[in-house]
Amino acid sequence: MTQNNPIHPVFPSILSTNFFDLQEKLTTFAAHNIDFIHLDVMDGHFVDNISFGPSASRAIKSRFNFKIDAHLMVDNPGKMIPQFIAAGSDWVSFHLETHEDIKENISLISGQGRKPGLVLNPDTPVENVFPFLEDIHYVLLMSVFPGRGGQKFIPASIHRVAHLKKEIINRGTACLIQVDGGINTSNIPDLQNAGADLLVIGTFLYNSANTADTLMEILNKINGA
Repeated sequence: MTQNNPIHPVFPSILSTNFFDLQEKLTTFAAHNIDFIHLDVMDGHFVDNISFGPSASRAIKSRFNFKIDAHLMVDNPGKMIPQFIAAGSDWVSFHLETHEDIKENISLISGQGRKPGLVLNPDTPVENVFPFLEDIHYVLLMSVFPGRGGQKFIPASIHRVAHLKKEIINRGTACLIQVDGGINTSNIPDLQNAGADLLVIGTFLYNSANTADTLMEILNKINGA
């Protein structure tokens, strides 16, 4: 990961967790100084499945000091953004593939003092996000197709990260690169070398026998140990 990035690089996604175990998992993350919890918000339209509403953000923040990173996989982000901000979400990202006014929705987020992000599906050209790099805090590159957890990592994502990182450096922006989908200890080094700053990890983390041990394994891999 980028060495000057002060944010903890692992963003656990709670999509894959057993909700009866969620508080225990969140307690483990807090003990390991995780900064952000990632919410995969699905509306049943932009993607087939339905997951969380704003109440999930509100509930987590009522018990823990995590910041919330809300990834809106929804057809109408302009309607959802204010609800997630009101529920305490700190970062809010939405898909470039929606048909809404991109700059208007970015302003809707940044105007409330929150960090805006844009999300690209694996088949959306990386170049499509270039006009917005000066306006957003981060780009979330999907390394699987959105809509469900447990999918296999798409290897072409490594090149997409490197391509985006090169453009960010050329433009001299502070935009971060977040990657989500099928991430585990086998592909972390390649993502790190390509220039990824933040890793959203769900299934690999939650399906492990020992969450704390797996998290340490991930962090050791990031740190080159």
